Amino acid sequence: MRALPSSVLAVWLAFLPCAALPAAATTADTAELAERLLSALGGRAAWAAARATVNDSRQDWDGDPAVLRVVITMDFERPRWRIETRGDDLHLVRVVDGDRHWRLTREGAVAPVSEATLAADRRWYAGHVYRTLHRIARRDPALRLVTGADGRLEVHEGGARLVWFRLDRRGQPYRYGAHDDETGSIFGPWEHAEGGIRHPVWVSRDEGRWRAMLVRLAVNPRLDDAIFAPPSGWPAPTSAAPR
Repeated sequence: MRALPSSVLAVWLAFLPCAALPAAATTADTAELAERLLSALGGRAAWAAARATVNDSRQDWDGDPAVLRVVITMDFERPRWRIETRGDDLHLVRVVDGDRHWRLTREGAVAPVSEATLAADRRWYAGHVYRTLHRIARRDPALRLVTGADGRLEVHEGGARLVWFRLDRRGQPYRYGAHDDETGSIFGPWEHAEGGIRHPVWVSRDEGRWRAMLVRLAVNPRLDDAIFAPPSGWPAPTSAAPR
């Protein structure tokens, strides 16, 4: 069956009776939606206790090299993360630890992270899906939960949207977007269980040009400061502290 053109669909929807439009969600409705989400993914207690992860994935994309191995070490409670990327003739590292940051370049040198990349990384961390689940589970008072007009669960902070989730009948997210991204990414089934939480076995951008398959997940690993330090003899550059 071919999809209706958007102009035709808009006209068709205009003739629906008002009774067919969904009623505004109440605070109780939103709380129930959040509880369904957490329950489907291992439970509130498990996500509240998940303070850090190491996510090891194979990533296929349309760049060069086409296959990457990416290990992301993330602290949910402090603004610090390490992203290590390997591929054919490629080894990159990027670290942000509060106001300190550094990267290992393609040439094997240690250098500061660019301001543009730093801003993008901090925005990515603010809306990271698993860290956000931890904050929802902890009932972080800085967050405000809202049910969108299409029934999705939205998470807001400081008057702006951080993330949104669309849930299936089981309560598992099948699509997720951050900030102003209305397309988002698609989750595979949340069938990997580790440390009491559930994790999707794959994630893909909507058009499929970037796909990630989970290889290994560690929950609450010991995060020594050395993990975030540059190689010996290289000082970590600094910049303004993240918001």
